[in-house]
Formats: sequence, C-alpha cells, structure tokens
Amino acid sequence: MPDDNNEAESVPLARYTYPMYPPKVTDDQVQSLIRELSVDGTLPSGGAVRRALAHRYGSRGGVARIYRLLSSRRPSESPTHVPAIGVRLLELENRNLRDQLQQARERENTHQAYWTRQVRELREQVGALESSVQRAAISGQVSAALEKEAQDAETRTGQLEVMLRAFGPAAGKPESAD
Repeated sequence: MPDDNNEAESVPLARYTYPMYPPKVTDDQVQSLIRELSVDGTLPSGGAVRRALAHRYGSRGGVARIYRLLSSRRPSESPTHVPAIGVRLLELENRNLRDQLQQARERENTHQAYWTRQVRELREQVGALESSVQRAAISGQVSAALEKEAQDAETRTGQLEVMLRAFGPAAGKPESAD
C-alpha cells in the first residue's frame, strides 16, 4: 500500500494549485480590456469584462475589483466646467422667474385689496339701509322695495365674505381691521 505522504509529495505543486489559485490579471490588463470592449464611449458591463477576462487570461478577476476599475473609467456625472453662456442663461432665467413671481404677488395683493374694499362698501350700504329700514319702520312707512334692497345687499355681502375666506390667500387667517 502506498504511503499517502509520499504520493502527495510526488504530485507537482502547479498541478493542484492552479485550479485553486488562477493566474492574477493585472489592473493594466483589465483596463486595456475595458478600453477594447468599450463602444462609442459606452463602457461594457462588469459581467462582459469578467467573461472576456476568463476567456483571454483564464481568470475572471475579483468582482469588486472589476467594478472598481470600471467605475474609475466612468466620467464624472457633474461637469466640472459650465460654459459662461450657460451660466448667463441660467441667471437670466432665474431673474425672469423672480420677476414673474413678483408680478403674481402684486396681482394677488391688488385682487385681495379690491375684494376687501367691495365687502367694506357693501357692509356700509347694508348698515345705511338697515338704519333707513328702522326709521321707516318707526314711522310706519316701510316699503317692500326697501326691505328687498336691504335683504339683497345683506345676501351679497355674505357671499363676498364667503368667497374671500374660501379663495383668498388669507383663507383661515383672522380678518384685519381696515
């Protein structure tokens, strides 16, 4: 019976270590292969690089190492230099947007001031009509037309107040005394 120690010593080291430790592919070889596999500036996938390495060199290389080398070849996402004309266009667009915002705010403020005046005027009219109705009631000369006018003004005032609360930017804010 042969001795197991003698048999292991008689097998050459390269015969059983090659499958365990495939030959190392250098970073330069991997980067050269990446350049060869690149098409119109588009980098190959990590799997494609590893398959080509296995076919060409008998070693696929480490996954992390291949992807690290691939990512080092990718151009940075943000340009390092923005052309001066691009900067000027962005500044102009920014200025235009600010002007539009200012105009929209001014329109909204004007609109709110208009409707606030309308409500105030209607309240004054209702107050004047109510006092006229009360005087007429005291003297016994209340006309149906006068009562109808007072009711209509009161209804319109209520509608405007509801519109201001519901649709104005100050919705939910307490009314300021003007």
